Amino acid sequence: MSGTRSDSARRAAGQPGDYHVHTTYSDGSGTASECVEQAIAAGLCEIGIADHLSAVQPTPWDSASIPFAELDRYVAEVRGVAARYGEITVLLGVEADYVPEHEAELAKLLSAYPFDYVVGGVHVIDGFDFDDPAKRDDARWSDCDALFAANYRAVRRAAELGRFDVIAHLDYIGLWGHAAGPAVDAQIDAALDAMAMFGSAIELNTDRISDPAGVMYPSADILRRACSRGIPLVISSDAHAAEHVGRLWDEGIATAREAGYREWLRLSDRTLVPLPPG
Repeated sequence: MSGTRSDSARRAAGQPGDYHVHTTYSDGSGTASECVEQAIAAGLCEIGIADHLSAVQPTPWDSASIPFAELDRYVAEVRGVAARYGEITVLLGVEADYVPEHEAELAKLLSAYPFDYVVGGVHVIDGFDFDDPAKRDDARWSDCDALFAANYRAVRRAAELGRFDVIAHLDYIGLWGHAAGPAVDAQIDAALDAMAMFGSAIELNTDRISDPAGVMYPSADILRRACSRGIPLVISSDAHAAEHVGRLWDEGIATAREAGYREWLRLSDRTLVPLPPG
């Protein structure tokens, strides 16, 4: 985390909440309590625990998920943590894997639990789990535009499903350093139009350290396009360790402001809050 402001000063400045945080229930290394304590230390006003959840288990692809048998315990633990910490708002969320052919199963699963919000994540394209390190040199990368176009079609369909409060890391498919060509622009615009129409916020994912591409998601260009459509913004760390909660927050805020954003979406009450000065 960058910046030198005290935690109380950061709270007073309306620091965005971190709503994309993973724990040991999926592929994180910290507990919910540890993540919340880090959020308090970082001066955040809210945190949301959002472990991976797949409606298909076991998955035929390489994907972490809260096991179905652990979902009740997950809900109870996050709710219990929320009750113990009065100095910060703790929300119960999930990052639900969006796979087009399993929409009905996902909708049923999400309806069965009292999640405060749901983050939608695309990690698999036509059965290809593109973020699996073993697939980094897969032959399918020879046609990057086809993969990127398919990714944004999936994002559009995810938004149209109407079940995701936030769409995560729109261009995460570029994690290995690949980039889409101009032919993919129409698919990007269609995905953003669907998000604007169906009310999904866009996530600025500050985790530019973990992936080879070394970038925040989405790109500055996509973030500007989202802002021009009035799509609300959340800033999230995608933390997989407690110490990463709120990481690179000042840089994320500056990036959002450069793209034209002046507000962030507080998920506890769906209120737009002014971004702190960059």
